[in-house]
This record gives sequence, structure tokens and C-alpha cells, in this order.
Amino acid sequence: MRGRGFEVIVVNDGSTDGTAQLLDAYVKTHANIMVISQENRGLSAARNAGMRQATGKYICFVDADDHLYAARPPMDVLEGKAIDILGVNILQKDRQGKRMPYRRYIPIYNKEYAPARAFMQGRNLMPCVVAYLFRREFLEREALTFTENIYHEDEDFTVRTFVQANSFMALNVDWYERILHSGSITTTTDVEKQQRKLRDLVVILQKLDGMAQSDPELRACMQYKMDYLAVDMLRLLLHQRHSKAFRHEFVSAMRSLGYFPLRWHREWKHILFNLYTRITLCSV
Repeated sequence: MRGRGFEVIVVNDGSTDGTAQLLDAYVKTHANIMVISQENRGLSAARNAGMRQATGKYICFVDADDHLYAARPPMDVLEGKAIDILGVNILQKDRQGKRMPYRRYIPIYNKEYAPARAFMQGRNLMPCVVAYLFRREFLEREALTFTENIYHEDEDFTVRTFVQANSFMALNVDWYERILHSGSITTTTDVEKQQRKLRDLVVILQKLDGMAQSDPELRACMQYKMDYLAVDMLRLLLHQRHSKAFRHEFVSAMRSLGYFPLRWHREWKHILFNLYTRITLCSV
């Protein structure tokens, strides 16, 4: 590690707002900051560029405008273990400044899951890469990178890392604060972007489902996550305003993958949503 025990790699992905000059000033006063400047290629390409230059033991990702609460998590709980993926707590701040936990489940802290895919079984795995720290040697060993030129690349990358990792442990530390902005990928009201996002999610679901076909044990670990990814996709479709033609295209794609109608689960919210989508979308 460089500087004060950690390195900061900033990828200037074709900014035009004076960011380059600001970064130049930071580099002059902070020995542990490295700047990579490139033409605008998107989030996945920026992350991949940073990963190629990283030298630290663990890699974490920080999106623009978000921030970390501390420079490093309490690594002493690892007791010298080389855990491939570490989970951390993230908070979310909305546009009104309200802060709340951002999670889909409360993990069992400080418990090692080996292999990491065992943690996925029966859980709707949090896809956001900012909720994890990845051991650099593990990422390099498995040649794991982000798929470029797609939206919601986290849904793809995070599952692939859990499939390949030898171990996972969740740490009980508030590490990351995520800031919501209007017009972001997750909040945009641009119909064209919404449709591209949904089409990309279909491609990701198809890719993950194809991966699961290689091994029944792997299928058992991944199925819950994939089923709830399908739920999220249909929820987005229903929440947004799309033409009948696009709804037909999307539902047909989900049907061809075997994810519409939805598979049955015992949770009552899932049962109600499953029934609702069957009634609402089966005639589309």
C-alpha cells in the first residue's frame, strides 16, 4: 500500500467541468493519490482502469459524490485470514438529506462463508459493489472485470465474484454513504434510458442463468438471487411508463428465459406480486 496505508485511484472519465485541474492540485499535496485520465467510456471502463493500477490488498469502489466514513474497516477481525470478499454496511441519503440503512438483509457478522457462493443460497444478494471490499489477488486470479457498455453492471459483476470466491465475511462497520440524485441510472425518468436499462438486465439475467446451468449446486446457490432479480425487473417495468409494444417485447424476453410467469416463493409479498404480474402482464 502507498502513502498512509491506503491508495486512492481517481479515474477522470472524460470530465469537462474542471475536475482535471482540481485533481492536479490534490496530487501535489497527497502522495497516495493516483489520477487516471481517459476519454469518457462509462462506469465499467473507469472501474476496470482503476483495478488495473491497484496495488493494495483490498479494492473498494467509490462512485462520484459518495463518500466513505473511515479510511479502513476493522481488519483485525480477520485474524490473518485472506477472505476474498468482505461485506460492509452502507447508508443511503436521499435528496432531502434523510439518511437510512441501505440493505436487503442483515447478515451474520464475522462469520466466514466458504465458498462465498454458500452465502447466496436463499438470499437476494445485494448487488451494489460499494457494499463490498474485494481482495485484489482474488480478482486478478479469476480475471474478474466489469462488463463494459451496459447499465447495472453491478448485478453481473457481484454475482460472478461470489460464484468464484473462496470465502466471504460481513463486517459490522458503517463504511459507505450512497447519495441519491435525480437523473441517475437508478432514478432517471428518461424513457429511452429506462428501456435500455431493462434490456441490459435481460442480457444479465440470461448470462447468469446460463452460468448456473453448469452445476446443480451452483444453481441452488444462485436461483434465489436470479428469481428476485426477475422480480426487480418486472417491478421496474410496472412502475415506469412504457408503450404496449415495449411491454410485449420485455415480457416475451422474460418468458423465453423462464422467468415469466415468476417462480413461486413462500414469502407473502412475493406471492402477491406474482399473482399481480400474472393478472396484469399475461395478456401483454
